[in-house]
Amino acid sequence: MKSRSARYAKDSNRSKLIKWTRLAFYSLFVFILIIAFGTVGVGAGIVSAMVKDEKVRDREDFKKDLNSLFENSYAYFSNTDESGNPIRIGAFRNEGDVRKLIKSVNDAGPHLVDAFISTEDKDFYNHNGIVPRSILRAAFQQLVNAEVTTGGSTITQQLVRRVILEDFDKDLARKSKEIVLAIRLDSLLEKNEILVYYMNSVYFGKGANNQNLYGVQAAANGIFGVQAKDLNLAQAAYIAGMVQRPNAYNPFGGNDNLKRGLKRMKLVLNEMLENDKITKQQYNEALKFDIKKSLAKPNPESNSYVNYPFIMYALEEEAAELLMKKDGLDIKALSEQGKYRATLQKYIERLQTQGYHVYSTIDKNMYEAVNKEATKSLSFHPRKYGKFEDHEQLGAVLLDNQTGAVLAFVSSTDRKGNQKDHAFNSLNQPGSSIKPLIVYGPAIENKVVSPNTKVLDEKMPRGDGSGYYQNASQKYHGPVTVREALKWSYNIPAIKVFNHLGHDTGFDYLRKLNIPPHPNDGESAAIGGQTKGYSVARMTAAFATFGNQGKYNPPHLVTKITDADGKVIYEYENENQKIFSPQTSYQVTDMLRDVVNGGTGTYIGSRINGYDLAGKTGTTSDERDLWFIGYTPQISLGVWSGYDYNFPMSHNDSFSKRAWVNIFKAAAKAAPHYFDKNARFKNPGGLFYGVECLECDRIKKHIEDEKIKEEEKKKNEKDKQKHPNDPNDPNQPEPHEPPVIFPPDEDPLPGGGGEDGGDPGYGGNPNNGGQPPGQEDST
Repeated sequence: MKSRSARYAKDSNRSKLIKWTRLAFYSLFVFILIIAFGTVGVGAGIVSAMVKDEKVRDREDFKKDLNSLFENSYAYFSNTDESGNPIRIGAFRNEGDVRKLIKSVNDAGPHLVDAFISTEDKDFYNHNGIVPRSILRAAFQQLVNAEVTTGGSTITQQLVRRVILEDFDKDLARKSKEIVLAIRLDSLLEKNEILVYYMNSVYFGKGANNQNLYGVQAAANGIFGVQAKDLNLAQAAYIAGMVQRPNAYNPFGGNDNLKRGLKRMKLVLNEMLENDKITKQQYNEALKFDIKKSLAKPNPESNSYVNYPFIMYALEEEAAELLMKKDGLDIKALSEQGKYRATLQKYIERLQTQGYHVYSTIDKNMYEAVNKEATKSLSFHPRKYGKFEDHEQLGAVLLDNQTGAVLAFVSSTDRKGNQKDHAFNSLNQPGSSIKPLIVYGPAIENKVVSPNTKVLDEKMPRGDGSGYYQNASQKYHGPVTVREALKWSYNIPAIKVFNHLGHDTGFDYLRKLNIPPHPNDGESAAIGGQTKGYSVARMTAAFATFGNQGKYNPPHLVTKITDADGKVIYEYENENQKIFSPQTSYQVTDMLRDVVNGGTGTYIGSRINGYDLAGKTGTTSDERDLWFIGYTPQISLGVWSGYDYNFPMSHNDSFSKRAWVNIFKAAAKAAPHYFDKNARFKNPGGLFYGVECLECDRIKKHIEDEKIKEEEKKKNEKDKQKHPNDPNDPNQPEPHEPPVIFPPDEDPLPGGGGEDGGDPGYGGNPNNGGQPPGQEDST
């Protein structure tokens, strides 16, 4: 048996043979490729086969591709200025001069040009697009794993790879296309044109304001705070040295990055000295320059990601998804394949750099007003979660009922740097706010119940046998109408109606409303015990369906996208998908009016005067999540509050309602045309009132039993009056002691109302340790 070392030696020899064979083949390929442009026959045939899928480009084709990459992409509010132009929110990732292009090599300055030429392509002004010996040298260095490698690609090849091919694979077919296109590009454009395009295309990582920097003008401004033509020798050498590893050499990435960058800068200066671009004195002076001291300082006012971070990130993601769909990509399939995030990031980068104009639904005045006033007069109570400190968070979305357009939103209370988006991304269990969507709306639509249908509120076992459902007051109310049950958010009637409706039917309506159930959801989903929760944006859009006569529109932030030439490539069209009839929508709305006019939402109704308003509260067990979603005929406003780490809100149980009032009033003042007090929900006629009761026999028996109990109670009271001092009466008090007087057993229903939403022990934020499906608790 051969020794292990002998086997290793054999494997090593075989590996070397393979490498040398590949090098020989690659060298032959390059040789054939080069002569193919001067001859015909076999060489030309090989090249043709390699690049058969690549079209023959003329000068205009190249210019179009090269120009499109470098134009800024901008976002806009829905408002217009005095001239009728949309008001700009800002540039995607970049702002002002940081994205200004250089127009000629003179804009870059001689030091920067010399630094690039010396480091990346010494023969740039002499070759025809490629340098064969450099390609072979680079291949050899890779083969022998040389400690110091020199790039085999010319500046022209790098430009083709970055902009034309957008492909960084290292296979032979891609390399052949790169070489062919580089030779052709060199024959069609002037050298300085190619150099300008190259310097505009290079990526330099993030600048002082955490912005992506594309092009030398962006790099000069974002890294050193100067124009490219004003860079000194040391700064120019530093920037030129960043090209091959921008993230590793970026000075804002930490001390290790700066050390690597300075080492690379010295190498660039060495190359410039050897190529007689600088003198020895200039070289020494550049090495003494304090790069760290000259770095740009952050400017909070410099970009839209500082001024409107949540708007920009939300628009970024939605617009990127729209571009994905335009290209025929299936977002759901990508998610299932685990490719969604990587693909989304690729499209976000495309959005940031290709001259798009994204027009949003956001009303500037309303957005700024609601974010300023949302937490006014609210108290905060920090809580510890391990080494983390958490406080109450807020997510709110205000949208147009008729279109689903998001007019304004609040993503965070934004204290101590919390940048989590609680309006669009966070998922939280809905509590009783889900009842109109999964139970009562579908049940009325399917004529299972009507608002006046009576349901018996009584002790009821769970379907899985794990105990009994409860109301928050832990009391039962006997026969109640559907209207009363929704007004006070009783749990048992909701469960019973859901069971009569059929779980699958209720879940189907959630799917239509874009808030689909989880496969594990069951009976308790009727009262807010979802396995996973929903975002504020989606819940608010679902409620807006009732305000839009039963027609659903998805919540959206983007109305239109145009390309760099002004061509419209996307425009939103109202879906207006019918989910409920106008009759059902009106009846649900009319019941939800009662919620704010004397039920669990009385706090809202007593503070918002003059509007035709409907809405629903929602609270999960232990008050971990607090909701209120209300709507007028024009707008819907949903608000959630809670802790990210799932602490109870029992000490601050009116947080969402108070925030809702703040936001509504601020929005109405900022954009009054969305808040017409004369607007009223219209009764379409033909309302359904055809079901008197569910479980009518049980209700009849309950009434009879209660009647018997009442008669027995009266009889006992008469007996006590006849024999007030009967020593045999066990209910008589001890001699000489006054009788104990008990208050009547009735539910406290003061002006604010207590919400009967469910039993304790379940619910919470599913993103942060939330428990299994639960129910609503009291607000």
